[in-house]
Amino acid sequence: MTAVDPNLHALDLLAGVETGFALSVLDSSPDCIKLIEVDGRVSFMNSNGMCAMEIADFGMIEDRPWPALWPAESHRLLDDAMAAARDGRVSTFEAFCPTARGTPRWWHVTVSPVRGPRGHVERILASSRDITDSVTARKLLEEQARALAQEVALKDAALARQKVLLGEIDHRVKNSFASVIALLRMQSRVHSGGEAGALLGDAANRIATLARVHDQLHLDPGADELPLMDYVRVLAMDLGQALNGRIELDLNGDRPVPVKPAQAAAIGQILAELIGNAVKHGGANRQAMIRIRLDCPDDRLRLTVEDDGPGLPEGFDAAQGTGLGMQICQVYTAQMDGLFRHGRSDLGGALFRVELRLDPVEGDTARDVGELGRRGTSVRAGD
Repeated sequence: MTAVDPNLHALDLLAGVETGFALSVLDSSPDCIKLIEVDGRVSFMNSNGMCAMEIADFGMIEDRPWPALWPAESHRLLDDAMAAARDGRVSTFEAFCPTARGTPRWWHVTVSPVRGPRGHVERILASSRDITDSVTARKLLEEQARALAQEVALKDAALARQKVLLGEIDHRVKNSFASVIALLRMQSRVHSGGEAGALLGDAANRIATLARVHDQLHLDPGADELPLMDYVRVLAMDLGQALNGRIELDLNGDRPVPVKPAQAAAIGQILAELIGNAVKHGGANRQAMIRIRLDCPDDRLRLTVEDDGPGLPEGFDAAQGTGLGMQICQVYTAQMDGLFRHGRSDLGGALFRVELRLDPVEGDTARDVGELGRRGTSVRAGD
């Protein structure tokens, strides 16, 4: 049994009222609907369309060429759309056209053919929908995107200039380190055998250590973060070779631990001071054995440095010490909201354990150092 087209029932219901129904559909549409003759003249516009176009009397536009109602820059779009409709094709476009009263409007226009009983195109139907709000929003977004792109380009150019300047500064800092170290060592030789010579030599070694920390931090001057484990590994081995210490590393955990350069500098300076102390106090004519352990649970860093030297003197208190190295370690530890402890190593020498917060907390450094002293610093090596 052949299925019956449900539209046939609608045609039966509309028999004799087709024209009135068509007019009702046209007038109920919120869009501006126009019937255009094949030669391009406007022959009809629905009432909502006249309202949208702010046309008080259809006689103002009746039989006028449709393109004449639009700005000249849109005529090509309208001509192409009407040509397509004459060929039986449907086309769409977006264009600007003010109303009869000059109100700015953007329209989304659909142009389609209207066929007669024999299938020939007898008229053209043009439906225009007001899209002014969406076009305005889109243009605003495009302007914002262009402004953002321009801002990003300016910042990229500024970063490029900054990278060049940082490279120049890094070069000058290295030269300055080298000059100061050479001068101090020369003066140390002049005053060799005395207390002044020892102090000058110690100062030269301390600056040389600082220079190595600087070198490791500036391997990639454009980086915002450094991989902590790699940084500690390279720095520790470099310091061990430079200071003639035998380094044993235990870096617990394979996960990358990114830190900011400022944090890396603090960690590197603490590590450099502890390695330097282990070598310095390890005893004459021997190579100090230095074991370094590092792990990073959560947002904390735990650094342990121990050696096989003579150990710490009786009653040693790092918080009350007057040595520059211990003071440097205390200050950097306080800046990173940390704890600095000491004890005896299983290797027979000194043990220092530092716990730092990788997300540093702003605070009064002097107050934090005082609090560290009140907390107590002595721990057993196995703690």
